[in-house]
Amino acid sequence: MKSSSTAPPAAAHAQYIARDGQYQQRGGLELVESGNMPEFARENPHSFWEAADAFERKNGRAYTELQIALPRELAPEQRHELARETARELLGERFAYTLAVHTPLAKDNIEQPHMHLMFSERVVDSNTQSLSEEQFFKRNGAKKDPEWNSRDKPMEVREKWVEMMNAAMERHGHIHDPAHRLDARSWADQGRPDLAELREEKTLRGNGPEAMERHREIDGLREQRAELPALHLSADKVIELWERGAEQQIAQVQEREARELSRLDKLIAAAREFAHEVKDRTVAFAKDIKERAGSLFGNAPQEEQAKAVPEKDQAQEQARPPTPEMQARLDELLGGFHRRMEAQQSVEAKLADFGNRMDTRLQQEQAQALARQQQEQALKQQQEQTKTKEPEIEREHSRGFGIGR
Repeated sequence: MKSSSTAPPAAAHAQYIARDGQYQQRGGLELVESGNMPEFARENPHSFWEAADAFERKNGRAYTELQIALPRELAPEQRHELARETARELLGERFAYTLAVHTPLAKDNIEQPHMHLMFSERVVDSNTQSLSEEQFFKRNGAKKDPEWNSRDKPMEVREKWVEMMNAAMERHGHIHDPAHRLDARSWADQGRPDLAELREEKTLRGNGPEAMERHREIDGLREQRAELPALHLSADKVIELWERGAEQQIAQVQEREARELSRLDKLIAAAREFAHEVKDRTVAFAKDIKERAGSLFGNAPQEEQAKAVPEKDQAQEQARPPTPEMQARLDELLGGFHRRMEAQQSVEAKLADFGNRMDTRLQQEQAQALARQQQEQALKQQQEQTKTKEPEIEREHSRGFGIGR
């Protein structure tokens, strides 16, 4: 239960739990809805939280929030039903609220469903529902219910929530033994010292020696908790979730491999096309130089020469040394030809190097794919072994309160 005047602004937190605005990419959202809004916010519930930030008195609480862990055993629609029932039971029709259900993955790679119930302590009734935005949050507007400031209120909410959750679990056939009902009391009060000792204290801020030592202690506690049996889950359910996660990872790897190979094929095809184009241009350039050199030295085809000069003068024309202008032009053409040939050799060398690197990369990709395939086979064998053992992992446990975001 969070009700601090130093909490994040109401509008920003409403966007966070609704995965809206700058928080759209965070994911994990299953359900979001609002209720009991006054008239000025019924069309746009988010405007209620913007008005709370703008008009709530200085240092006043713009909102209070309940973070509640939801049972993993319930299906999504069953969780949504329980979340809505909780909002109705705890808030009735008197307090404006925004409700969100999140399902991130916990450390054991299984869903960690929980709900955020964000609400205003100001009462919405027949006298206040038609007030303007500014007037609603004034001292003489909608009054705050002092009941939410009671020291006993958090435990009252816990007890009511546990009662509703146990009823939902029984209704959907997940509790067959009274010993498996959840308890609102602390682990110590329930006589569970093994769990009470694993309770995390507040982490010290900063990077000093004491803070770092506290972080190491908390990491150790989390490792011990991870070794405890899973809560109210059968072995089949755990294996099913593992297999689902493994299948998702395999699909992602295959998709990435197909994408990389497709890109590689396109690069190789483009390089080959470029090499052919360079070769064709070089051949055409060499042919052009040969024809121009022949014309400069009078080595044109015989039929053309016969038309141009008599046979008697042909030998004299061929034996005549080139003029300085013709020699300079010839040197220029030959220099261009050599430069083109060097450019072609450079391109061919680069293309060969590119092909070698692509072959090496393709071999590495194939080796990595083979290693992943072996890991996947080992994981499946491990899952099959777990199926055959069928460990008894159901045990009594209290889920606590205020699960992380």
